Amino acid sequence: MPETEDEVVRHHNFDADDLAAIAEARTPETRLGYALQLACLRYPGRHLRRGERLPAIMLDHVAEQVGVDAAAITSFARRTQTRYEQLAAIKRRFGFTDLTRPARRELEGWLADEAIALTDGKLLIERLLNRMRQHRIIVAGVTVVERMAGEAMHAADTRVTGDVYAMISEEQRAALDMLLSEKTHVQQSRLSWLRGPPARVGGRSLLEILDKIDLLRATGYARIEAPASYHARLALMAREGARHTAQALQQMGSARRYTTLVATLRELEATLTDAAIAMFGALVGRANLNARKRLEETIAVADEQGRERLTRIAAVLEALTSAARSGADIATAVAVVADLDVIAADAVLIRRTVRPGRPDVLGELASEYRVFKQVGDRFLRSFTFEGRAATAALRTAIAVLVDLAGDWRKALPTDVPLGHIELRWHRHVVTGGKIDRTYWELATYFAVSGALTSGDLWVPTSRVHRSLEDLVTPPSPASIVAPSTIAALPTLSADEWLAKKAVELDGALLATARGLLGKDPLLFAGDKLRFPKGPKADDGDEESGRALGARMYGSLPTIRITDVLSQVARWTGFVDHFGHVSSGLPPSDERTFLAVLIAEATNLGLTRMADICGVAPRRALLRMQTWHMREDTFRAALACLTDAIHAEPVAAWFGEGWRASADGQHFYLGGPGDGGGSVNAHYGRDPIVKIYTTITDRYAPLHQTVIAGTAGEAIHALDGILGHESGASIEALHTDGGGVSDIVFATMHLLGLNFEPRIPRLSDRRLYAFEPRARYGRLAPLFGHRLNAALIREHWDDISLLIEAMRNRTVTPSLILRKLSAFRQQNALAAALREIGRVERTLFTLRWFEDPALRRQVTAELNKGEARNTLARAVAFHRLGRFRDRGHENQQTRAAALNLVTAAIILFNCRYLGV
Repeated sequence: MPETEDEVVRHHNFDADDLAAIAEARTPETRLGYALQLACLRYPGRHLRRGERLPAIMLDHVAEQVGVDAAAITSFARRTQTRYEQLAAIKRRFGFTDLTRPARRELEGWLADEAIALTDGKLLIERLLNRMRQHRIIVAGVTVVERMAGEAMHAADTRVTGDVYAMISEEQRAALDMLLSEKTHVQQSRLSWLRGPPARVGGRSLLEILDKIDLLRATGYARIEAPASYHARLALMAREGARHTAQALQQMGSARRYTTLVATLRELEATLTDAAIAMFGALVGRANLNARKRLEETIAVADEQGRERLTRIAAVLEALTSAARSGADIATAVAVVADLDVIAADAVLIRRTVRPGRPDVLGELASEYRVFKQVGDRFLRSFTFEGRAATAALRTAIAVLVDLAGDWRKALPTDVPLGHIELRWHRHVVTGGKIDRTYWELATYFAVSGALTSGDLWVPTSRVHRSLEDLVTPPSPASIVAPSTIAALPTLSADEWLAKKAVELDGALLATARGLLGKDPLLFAGDKLRFPKGPKADDGDEESGRALGARMYGSLPTIRITDVLSQVARWTGFVDHFGHVSSGLPPSDERTFLAVLIAEATNLGLTRMADICGVAPRRALLRMQTWHMREDTFRAALACLTDAIHAEPVAAWFGEGWRASADGQHFYLGGPGDGGGSVNAHYGRDPIVKIYTTITDRYAPLHQTVIAGTAGEAIHALDGILGHESGASIEALHTDGGGVSDIVFATMHLLGLNFEPRIPRLSDRRLYAFEPRARYGRLAPLFGHRLNAALIREHWDDISLLIEAMRNRTVTPSLILRKLSAFRQQNALAAALREIGRVERTLFTLRWFEDPALRRQVTAELNKGEARNTLARAVAFHRLGRFRDRGHENQQTRAAALNLVTAAIILFNCRYLGV
């Protein structure tokens, strides 16, 4: 029955015909009973049960329309016959029918087609109920409805399996069987090898990934074209196949085994394609890093030994000149000063440090060519590259490299393309009027990597590196997920938005400029605006705050983490959200599940947990992790805990619930393996990963993701706001300097959210306006270029499409923002977004200058994230907090478990502090 006012008004309003039929009943209680039975038959579509307690809001709404006191319901149907007579009259008059055999057969036929594209049985039940309501078929008992939906789901699964199996030839079946039976190593099947994570960054690792892709394609699975309606069910089979061992697959029936393998290989090729592109990009990044190191070493050597070397060369020149004038032996005179080998080494170093033009990193890249000579043409040959019209020259260069195949006996064509070569490469590529092949190939490889990152170039078989249009368009209606909780803004045209923002920006700038008149000139330092600092907190207040916190937390019970999670599970039922991949059923053994969760969150690992806890052997723990712990189940469980935290009265002390902050926390990587571009100098010389976490102002975690140690944080700032499944409605986001960019400012504004970061070196940032800078008096030296309204207007429709795709969760914001941030400056779409972002950043900068409360608010919210990070550091204590897992999927599982356990601890503390 509907229990909210909106539902009651939507489903239980009566028109004139309804009221006329109701009025035919003689007494108030029979009129009310007639109306209630009619309302129940329409929604939820079933009979009103005898003695059923109705929601008060529904009863009052129906009674009000009929003009009867709701208390009259107590006198209705004293005669059972009256109730049945009314029900029969309603059926005749309004066309309601029972679920007869003919109606059931018709519904079963409809269900068979509907279930093909669905994998969620609950969704199919909901559609079945809606269908029965639309056709005025009275809904039978819940077991009947569930059985009909369950049979349809099973029949759909059988149909998809049989149809795909029929498409697979005998030759393809033999190739698929080889993946299960043949061994790559002594104890590893080919399928297990295919699914293994990539090794350290290197040419061999890339070649291994390409070998895997070749093996996949050799099975011929790609020639099996299943209908689009089968894709959702095949995707579910792929998730199952990714977790089954080769032995488990061999034990399946033939049809199920081959269909699962085909589905698994389809997803696996997309995964391997992304891995290959990422590895190629990492090789480009490593080459740049190595070249930069060599350049720095050369400059350092030149600085340290330059004076000694020049002094020695000066002495050689003096000896040579003196010997030439006196007629003495020049060789003897030079040898007295220094050995000839030393002089030759000095000459080489001097020539190296005095190359024409200023020294740059590109000049040191030649020695990195050997890696790209080994893998470059193989990488390009393995994929089909498509791109925008502007990449025509680059795609021609790709074809040339594929044709050359790394064979230097083949000469470059006379019309070798140069249109894709960046200006900074030209002096290395074209030397003396000739093409330097080494640098031409390197420039092409680097251009391919950059174009793939920015989205100018794409690979159709990739999951991430697809065209921007494909990314923002859902592949099928069945793949559309529920939109985010962020409400859509009123639609504005580009002209309306520009007119509104021009007035707002101009007014804010003029107000700030007027406010500076007569103020302390020390507010300016050169052409920079100094931002005033707030007063320091009183030491006494800080001390009393710490004392209060100590007393409050001293009142909490001392309890084991196992008991905390068990108690929180009883309060919230978060464990039930971890459904099995195949059946969707929750874990059958809660103790085993919690042991796995603790093992991941504490960084203990399954082997160590199995040794010390005695709950279950390692294999049982591994099965629990494999089949129940996934990104979607962690997301649903975290949403459950977030809602529970927000419902606690104590949590309301910390915030209003509509603000959030995001921050990255680094974790060192331990064990063997290459850092692979994960070394961030800010954290030392050891490789790291970051867990980027979003929490609400009530300390409730919303989202987490693992990013590379060197990756920018700004593009991930929106993932937590748009990607969570909790009921929290976030309106403002705070980040530190790592989460700031003009494109994020633009995206947040267009989504209708307030972006309030703490921007480092804010005085170094330029202001922007649509009007000439001279209009703003003392602020004039602070301005950058004049904003380009025409550029915003030209790309307004494309920008609106991107924003809508993010709001509807068609695409992850970080994926789109990564591509837009990687675009070259002259890319019009990215430049238009930056112009919008500069408008919003300028407005925010003026607010920051004028509003001390804003500065205190942002600092306070970011401090909450730091406090939560301290808790996470304490939980993930094992191995000194170093992550041993190098696979991204394993790191994501560990990060999600850590976030979930910290959320459980926060909820436990809130509950007990409120007692």
